[in-house]
Amino acid sequence: MIIGERVTLRALNKGDAQQILEWVNNPKLKYLTGTVYPVSEVEHEKWFENKLNDKFNKIFGIEECTNKSLIGVIGLNNTDLINRNTELYIYIGDESHWGKGLGTDAVKTLIRFIFEELNLHRVSLVVFSYNQRAINAYEKVGFVSEGIMRESLFKDGKYHDKILMALINDRKNSFL
Repeated sequence: MIIGERVTLRALNKGDAQQILEWVNNPKLKYLTGTVYPVSEVEHEKWFENKLNDKFNKIFGIEECTNKSLIGVIGLNNTDLINRNTELYIYIGDESHWGKGLGTDAVKTLIRFIFEELNLHRVSLVVFSYNQRAINAYEKVGFVSEGIMRESLFKDGKYHDKILMALINDRKNSFL
């Protein structure tokens, strides 16, 4: 477990799969994550098993410290140990926990682990330009915009930008 101020990041268990599948197919969450197609149980089961067995690109469950219930997931993709960087993704699947700062705490907690325990230097992510709540949360943690992939997402009949953001381990981050 990786303990933050308000959340705990823990290993996922097989028992979490059904809850995550429900979140992945939630239209409100799909809009924020960019998922297009409905995900079947068979597809999800294969994806879930692959994620649990991946040694470098980890996924964690996010639990609120007070009630220990799973509220979302956070993880790493494209981890590059030679160049010491990784990509972060997160979603709070339980809508009753949106806008309460728990995602921000989860990001801070994982960033601290990435920099202190994994000794990585750079963490990047991609966020959709219309997801202002997420952009604000990432900026609070210290992420800065590094570029815009103009009109690279087609959603709801129009094109949207994707924003590339990153955080460098310069030892000046206030939460470390």
